[in-house]
Amino acid sequence: MEAKGMKPENVAEALIYSAKRSLPGLSGGSTAARMTPGISISAASESEQRVFLEEIVDLLPMNKGVISTRFLLRLLRTAMILRASPSCRENLERRTGAQVEEAALEDLLIPSLGPSVETLYDVDCVQRILVHFMQLNQSAVTSSAIVDEGQSITSSSSPTPMAMVARLVDVYLAEVAADVNLKLHKFLSLASAVSDYARPLDDGIYRAIDVYLKSHPWLTESEREQICQLINCQKLSLEACTHAAQNERLPLRLVVQVLFFEQLHLRSSIAGWLFVSDRVENSQAPHANLALQKSSNVAIQADISEEQENDDHHVDVDDMRSQVLELEKECLSMKQEIGKLGKPRSSWNIFSRKCGFGVKSQSVAGGK
Repeated sequence: MEAKGMKPENVAEALIYSAKRSLPGLSGGSTAARMTPGISISAASESEQRVFLEEIVDLLPMNKGVISTRFLLRLLRTAMILRASPSCRENLERRTGAQVEEAALEDLLIPSLGPSVETLYDVDCVQRILVHFMQLNQSAVTSSAIVDEGQSITSSSSPTPMAMVARLVDVYLAEVAADVNLKLHKFLSLASAVSDYARPLDDGIYRAIDVYLKSHPWLTESEREQICQLINCQKLSLEACTHAAQNERLPLRLVVQVLFFEQLHLRSSIAGWLFVSDRVENSQAPHANLALQKSSNVAIQADISEEQENDDHHVDVDDMRSQVLELEKECLSMKQEIGKLGKPRSSWNIFSRKCGFGVKSQSVAGGK
């Protein structure tokens, strides 16, 4: 099929389908119980399945990504249960190491097999997978170390495979650290498998170390200091620093360093908050001044309109007063003309009361 030009994805899909049908435990379900450690498998069945598994692994395409990392780890777990050849297991470990950044924690929790195994999970297998990964990504580690020791290689928006593997290793360490049979040198070897430059923060490795110290209270002071050398206090978050400053399981020297960098975190946080608040105030000041200027302009316009209304009102009152005075003058002139005609005063009084001039004149005179 490959010689005739079939795509590697299609070849891999066909092999995966065949493996799931022939090897119990790969497809899940009730058949998975037949592949769990401690349950016996008939010699013929185990031998046939081992041969079939080795053939499937040899036929898998070498292209990266055509087979999921989860399925590769399932094949590796099945190969350990069936006691496949070392070359078969090494092949699967190398394939998994090439794309281990796509793995999940549950995929790496491979149970330890054999009577002489002390730990619950096969830490050595994960160690070998990480060694293959680091060999393939050694150039990335070298370039990141040359750039700056204090910078993270995950400065871009998306995390790099190295950073993803470092995060996965920290989570895996926190899970296996609770095993009381996990030796200190194995923990140190697994934690050191990934370069320190790959960790943007050391909160994950600090949590794993704290779990290990809690599960191994018999460690000496020198052993505690040795394992705590994996922690870079400059790369701890403020929350991790606060927790570590109150952690009685840590050596005194590390606690002092944590307290120092905690103060630096607090100072930088306060400085950043003040800088942001100053920028907000400066950005709001022009708007506030503009609003104040607008409100003052509106108030001035209101005062001007009110003054204009008052002036108009005064003008109207003055016009009415001038008109009343003119009427009074006309009435007075008419009275004088009538008096010259020699009419009696009583008639004028009657005429004035009927016309109402006398009342107006009196009221106006009284107003004067």
